[in-house]
Amino acid sequence: MLQGKFSSFIEKKDLVSPGQKVLLAVSGGVDSVVMAYLFYKTGLNFAIAHCNFKLRGDEADKDETFVKDLAEKLSVPFHNETFNTLEEYEKSSDSIQMIARTLRYEWLEEVREEQGYDLKATAHHHDDNIETLLINLLRGTGIHGLKGIPLKNKNVIRPLLFATREEIEKFAEKHNLSYREDHTNKENKYLRNILRNKVIPVFKDINPDFRYNFKQFFENIELPYQCYINYIEKKKEELLIKEKDRYFIPLQKLKQQQHINTILFELLKNYGFNANTIEDIVASIDKQPGKMFYGKGYVLVKDREYFILFPGEAKTHNVYFITDQPANYDFHDVKIKTQIFHESKGITFSKSECDAYLDFDKLQFPLKLRPWVKGDVFQPLGMGGKKKVSDFLIDKKVSVDQKNKVYVLCSGEEIVWVVGYRIDERFKIDAGSKRCFYINSEYS
Repeated sequence: MLQGKFSSFIEKKDLVSPGQKVLLAVSGGVDSVVMAYLFYKTGLNFAIAHCNFKLRGDEADKDETFVKDLAEKLSVPFHNETFNTLEEYEKSSDSIQMIARTLRYEWLEEVREEQGYDLKATAHHHDDNIETLLINLLRGTGIHGLKGIPLKNKNVIRPLLFATREEIEKFAEKHNLSYREDHTNKENKYLRNILRNKVIPVFKDINPDFRYNFKQFFENIELPYQCYINYIEKKKEELLIKEKDRYFIPLQKLKQQQHINTILFELLKNYGFNANTIEDIVASIDKQPGKMFYGKGYVLVKDREYFILFPGEAKTHNVYFITDQPANYDFHDVKIKTQIFHESKGITFSKSECDAYLDFDKLQFPLKLRPWVKGDVFQPLGMGGKKKVSDFLIDKKVSVDQKNKVYVLCSGEEIVWVVGYRIDERFKIDAGSKRCFYINSEYS
């Protein structure tokens, strides 16, 4: 029965055309093994590819051997690659699952191009789709997340999305198919496993037909989703004006739109801007020009009549440390000179904002010199309460380009000096101070 459904699904959804060669991603688990057998029994032209992520010791090597033997048994080409996934994980801020996913898809595409395959196929099925939808809902998704796993995305197809996990396992049992068990699937360490092992069974108890209802949901969302996509494409034509390597978004036209946040998110999401940044961008529409926002590889600037989008990166700064000993520091962005005076009474205080006079005994060394960030607060000299650094710099009429260069000097987690502008009231020299820590600064 599953084989008939598979053939019908392939034909109905036009997933594989006659003569096309498909590269199957096969882990060795029941889902991908059944996919390989269905391709084999249907007479489709395919090859098998396997990734060894080196995350499960000998078990991972046994998976690789098993999949290689499967390819030989089915008389199809076999491609494999081994990754040092943990090493990549240490260099990245992404989760280890996301890193493995990226490595797999990038490698599959390399093999596809080099060996001349038309398509890549993964063994995602209907239960995976349900889990993905639930994950998206828990994370706060928009309409894109309601679609679940796409059936076809460029040259990637998911030919088992019609089948449930139960149907796949019954097929494997009926045809005496051997496959590899991944014991980590039973561990409730990851969100997907928790949903699979704890939440989905509750759904089944409540309504044994819940999987069918989810199938209906995925079908029902297709039309409104397509209408949404068509609407967004029209808005992109109206609002995202390209000139060479820059894009201009006219502010007056943007302000006339309903659901500005949603539209702006759709315009900018492919340039690395997230929902939180979009809120800040929208809030800047009626404010002074010059505000800059950073995506991944792109910068958005608020001009008088437009948002201007262009390739670029946020300027990165190093974090530096200053000891309790007199010294001269020539950092990349700023030069610092420090001295210690053991009696503060005889000091002639400079009025220059480049100089700071701090109570040595109130400081926690080493002091940390870092760029200011949104949310930083301090108590400016002469004030009774705290103030955001961002507001302080606005009041000082510091230009946008100069704001990006401003550092703060910290004692522990407390800001003691907005370097070159104002020290913190709590760390000033007073009548009870015994030692003065003097700092002279010069921005490069």
